[in-house]
Amino acid sequence: MEEESEEKIPRTFIMRVDDFNRESEAIFNEFEAIKEKYEKGEDVMDDLKRFRSKRPGIFALIDDIYHKEVEFEDKLERARIDDDKKQKMLEFKQRFAELADEIDLLVLGELGLGG
Repeated sequence: MEEESEEKIPRTFIMRVDDFNRESEAIFNEFEAIKEKYEKGEDVMDDLKRFRSKRPGIFALIDDIYHKEVEFEDKLERARIDDDKKQKMLEFKQRFAELADEIDLLVLGELGLGG
């Protein structure tokens, strides 16, 4: 990577993208189980909290995928993230879109902005 990219994009962002890609199978499996519970009408907040406590950086990345789309896509471009990694995150975003509100509620609740 060029020095210019390193200045603009936090190293942690690039590391999280790499971690997400490397661990994507396990992440997809965990979210598939959460999604199944959600579709049955069960509360998934504890499951999301558990995931976040195990993988806080990846949870933050997932939150950004849904709730900071423009900024997130801009970072991907500026960091010159490989297309296959972008594709994996896009696949996640589409597959688990129905959980976006639950993720948002968890984040807002932790910030004291939600119920």
